[in-house]
Amino acid sequence: MAVQFATCCRPIPGDPIIGVIKSGQGLIVHTHDCPTLRKGHSNSGQWLDVVWDKNITRTFAVNLKLLVANQRGVLAKVAAAIAEAESNIQNVSFASEDQYTALKFTLEVNNRQHLASIMRSLRIIPEVIRIIRVQNAG
Repeated sequence: MAVQFATCCRPIPGDPIIGVIKSGQGLIVHTHDCPTLRKGHSNSGQWLDVVWDKNITRTFAVNLKLLVANQRGVLAKVAAAIAEAESNIQNVSFASEDQYTALKFTLEVNNRQHLASIMRSLRIIPEVIRIIRVQNAG
């Protein structure tokens, strides 16, 4: 059976997960608190309890949103901290509002512990005000 990871919630190893069998799509893995599942969009499938394999070696995409002080060099500091935490940036976008900037990143992580390590590295940066793991790509 084909296994896919839901793009609505982007589960990563360590997240509590649930599987939904969809006709023609196979098993779709979601986080247990996925907003799409809560809205009932997956009621048409059969739900299964699933667990992570202990030997996963691939990376997973995760979305982070950072609220930072709008100051010169802050993007470079954030990118350097992400690289030092051994993650890769797949995508970045930003929107500035007065003294703050919202930075949205899609990062490659190994698991939940790796993500926590990255977030700890980012919190050390004085210009970083808030960090949120975003449950959808929007």
